[in-house]
Amino acid sequence: MKKAVVLGMILLALGTFAFADGGATVGMDFGRTQFTVASGQTGSGAPTTITQGWGAGLAGFPNGERIDFQFAWSNQYTGVNATFYVGNGYGNILESINGLPAINVVNLYGTLKLVPDMFTMYIGEFAGDGWDHFRLDSNHPIHDVNNNNVGRFTAWGAILDLMPKDTGFEAALFAKTIGPQTTVKLTPTGSTPFTLVGAFPMYDIGEQLSNYAVAAAYTMPNTVKIMAGTNTFATFSGGPGSSERNVFASVQLLMVPNLTAWDEFYFAGFDQVPSSTIWSDELAVQYVAGQLTAILAAFFGGNSYGGTPDYTTTTNYTGWAVDPEVFYNVGVASVGLYASIGSKSLTNYGINYYVEPYVKLNNFGLRVSFGYSGNTGTPAQLSTWEVPIIIDWGF
Repeated sequence: MKKAVVLGMILLALGTFAFADGGATVGMDFGRTQFTVASGQTGSGAPTTITQGWGAGLAGFPNGERIDFQFAWSNQYTGVNATFYVGNGYGNILESINGLPAINVVNLYGTLKLVPDMFTMYIGEFAGDGWDHFRLDSNHPIHDVNNNNVGRFTAWGAILDLMPKDTGFEAALFAKTIGPQTTVKLTPTGSTPFTLVGAFPMYDIGEQLSNYAVAAAYTMPNTVKIMAGTNTFATFSGGPGSSERNVFASVQLLMVPNLTAWDEFYFAGFDQVPSSTIWSDELAVQYVAGQLTAILAAFFGGNSYGGTPDYTTTTNYTGWAVDPEVFYNVGVASVGLYASIGSKSLTNYGINYYVEPYVKLNNFGLRVSFGYSGNTGTPAQLSTWEVPIIIDWGF
């Protein structure tokens, strides 16, 4: 009887959400997770052991195991968004106990539609796949290939977004802060169930100004979209150069059917001490021809590699990288090949390479790969291989 009552309450609540103005969305995702069946190294001096477990991918993504929980609710005036990770993620709100994974808050923000269809305020925490109106990412299905997330508004703070309906124009201002650093520590035994340790840091106004971001975009339907702005790769942390400010701009072509193409450039290093010149340009292209999809991301930059800025180098260099992927969809499965190759103009640096053929079961979000990475530099480095199972499914 109790189970029937509880079930009825749940159905009533979901029904209320479904017919609310705007409604609610809930979801769970066994998200972008990797289990490595086997991995090892080859070359002179390589260990003879073969490892297995929830290891990080050779290409840097995915990383370990993760389950996502999402919740969103809105009406014509307000809204709430929340995303939690169990496993790898962002700042912990619940520390790991007895080997159990931590619960991580990823997105937790409220929406105020101050002028509906024109002017909106967002307040709270924004992180992975949170508020990405000005962020571009290539269409590689598994591996995130982007220009160091330039344009992403991520951190605690408030966003003011002007986006008049049907105009193709959008402009946003982001006041980025370090959030309330509150940690809940559970005590498994004893009379005190938990302790609350917190700090609410405040910035001098001059420091806080270095954390602001601003961006704008304009879209000509079926023709072109242009974006430009400035943001930081990190919040101010108490010293010159710590905010890592950049300016960025991009152009996206929209007029060719089945083609996704854009170019994005950023320049960073304005506030670095000592000063350095850092820039990166990414060209991304995807073309779909029936069951065949071809993708390419190419990077070229100064004191950067694969879009990632290098604030620590003492020798100026140029870096380049190319990330192609092609896959063929046969219905129940897709067969594909991903690769990455790149180098820096440094003595004996060599060429980094990674190759990953794979088969993906389309109905299950299950992908089995073989990855192999190495470097041609002098002296020769060890090569690494792995057989990962990558999982990404949910509702």
